[in-house]
Amino acid sequence: MNEQAAGGAQGYRRVALMAAGLAVGLITLGGITRIAGAGMGCGPDWPLCNGRLFPNLADPLELIEWSHRWVAAMLSAMVVCLAALSWKRHRTDAFLRGPAYASLLVLALQVILGAVTVKYFNAAPTVVIHLTNAMVLLAILVVAVLRGGERLRGEPVVPGRPLTGAAIGTGFAFVVLTFGAFVANYDAGHYCLGFPLCGGGYTPPAEALGRVHYVHRVLAFLFVGHALGMAFGAGKLRGEGAAPYRRAAWWLAGLAVLQVTVGAAMMLQMMPTWLRAGHLLVGSLVWVASVVLVFRSRRVLDTRGAVQRDPANDPGGIIGAASVAMDAPAPAPVAVWKDLVTLTKPRIISLLLLTTIAPMFITGRGMPSLALVLWVLLGGYLMAGGANTVNMWFDRDIDNLMSRTRLRPIPSGRIPAWAALAFGLGQGAVAFWIFWRQVNPLSAWLAFGGYLFYVVIYTAWLKRLTTQNIVIGGAAGAFPPLVGWTAMTGSLDLPAIYLFAIIFFWTPPHFWALALIKRQEYAKAGVPMMPVVSGEHWTKVQMLAYTLMLIPLTVMPTVFGALGLFYAAAALALGGRLLWLSIRVLREQGVSPTTWKMYKFSLLYLALLFVAMGVDRALPFGHRFERGDVLILDRPEDGWPTPRWTP
Repeated sequence: MNEQAAGGAQGYRRVALMAAGLAVGLITLGGITRIAGAGMGCGPDWPLCNGRLFPNLADPLELIEWSHRWVAAMLSAMVVCLAALSWKRHRTDAFLRGPAYASLLVLALQVILGAVTVKYFNAAPTVVIHLTNAMVLLAILVVAVLRGGERLRGEPVVPGRPLTGAAIGTGFAFVVLTFGAFVANYDAGHYCLGFPLCGGGYTPPAEALGRVHYVHRVLAFLFVGHALGMAFGAGKLRGEGAAPYRRAAWWLAGLAVLQVTVGAAMMLQMMPTWLRAGHLLVGSLVWVASVVLVFRSRRVLDTRGAVQRDPANDPGGIIGAASVAMDAPAPAPVAVWKDLVTLTKPRIISLLLLTTIAPMFITGRGMPSLALVLWVLLGGYLMAGGANTVNMWFDRDIDNLMSRTRLRPIPSGRIPAWAALAFGLGQGAVAFWIFWRQVNPLSAWLAFGGYLFYVVIYTAWLKRLTTQNIVIGGAAGAFPPLVGWTAMTGSLDLPAIYLFAIIFFWTPPHFWALALIKRQEYAKAGVPMMPVVSGEHWTKVQMLAYTLMLIPLTVMPTVFGALGLFYAAAALALGGRLLWLSIRVLREQGVSPTTWKMYKFSLLYLALLFVAMGVDRALPFGHRFERGDVLILDRPEDGWPTPRWTP
């Protein structure tokens, strides 16, 4: 880089740095203005202060608000100067021109929002929007500082994809700060005093503002854990860009811990003004650190060649060991959100949700409300998704050995293992809270029981220990009907146990069909599935045995009068098809196409069986089942039947 270009980059960086510093100061001063109640110190006049250019120095409120406006004016001047400098010296350099022009546009919006905030007498919604836009402006200025530094050092950088953990961390920080803005501007802090618990209790307060503060606090704790995980995980990165990324990660972790410490002191000291201002200042620095981290992560080039650069802009050969990766065709990038959804195994969850919702319509307690169904769907998805995510985290070693799983987000390296674990645990925690607050405690504990059973009993213990892993561990998939039933009734009844048993006996023939197809892969991964240890023939015999036990079990609700003839006919027809396929699988040698047909039909079988329950319950007939004149089973509209003997 020539001397003139270096001087231009240095000037650009200095102006951007001053603007970023003023933005942090402006955000903090804005918080002080709000805390001190000085937002209307200058009255509704804007840009004047009570009709004057200069404030009354004897009025502290007027002085605070005027100071806030003065710093805003200096920031505006710096942003305009940065844009003008870019126009004059970096007109053809989009790398520097982009942030400068973007900051000018966001500044214009910020000025308009400031005027609106004053005109509406500092209404809380306008203040929150004003602060959020200020955070966006600060982020753009930080990027301008970092890009100016790279140009000053003469680094020919072509940005790559940010690391997943860093991108999640930046979004996480923005959400926490936004919730913090709501807490501060709606004075929600007084509804959740104490630390770490909210008012000494584990559950959210009854007041709406208290719940907002409770969510903010939980998100803050999760963010600290995420930041610490990124800091420790950064130590494993090697290659170009790893060292700056590690420093940024530890800065973010340290500031996150400091922010929680200041917040704790603020709550324990009954929210003094100076600690509230300090909390906002440190929060602004946390936001800066998160932006720096995601920027640095785009420059990391580890041994897998996560970032590839143009050789024409890299004459010195700084890529080094990653040159082979550059020559190889790069895989198509996958959006982070798609990988996160993949971790939850949505196809499997769809069947679990059906077996959760269907029992809600057959309890005899009437139709469930739409709100209850939606809460159960949301909580059920998150609980099952969290369990599936932790399962993928635990099985990441064997997933890398199997062709059908090696492209999953964790073994492929697209999602860090620690991030997946945090995501899975977080989903479980949120799901438990949803069930507890929006459904009932019994459903919450049953859903959490299924989560633990799948993660601990099946995944961590039985899966790699015994051929009966899916028989015992498969009980985790039988919890959803219990959750749906108790969501409507608030109690565990005998019919719910029947639904549990149906899925329990359905699981072995369903999963062993897949195990037969993937036998070689399970053997390679060292997982003792039934076909691997006991052989194909004995597995097929067991599949037939469980199918024979399943069919009469599915008919039992009709025998006891719980469901009518429509369901009985559907259960027998579906069971007959499943039995026929099971017999054919046993008779055929090896793994035939029939095995794959049985696996796919077993999925359809369970779905149609539970749909038939709901349809039968809605039909106008089948409310009475008689067997001779001895056993009469009534099926009242308000509940499941109770057998009674007649002479």
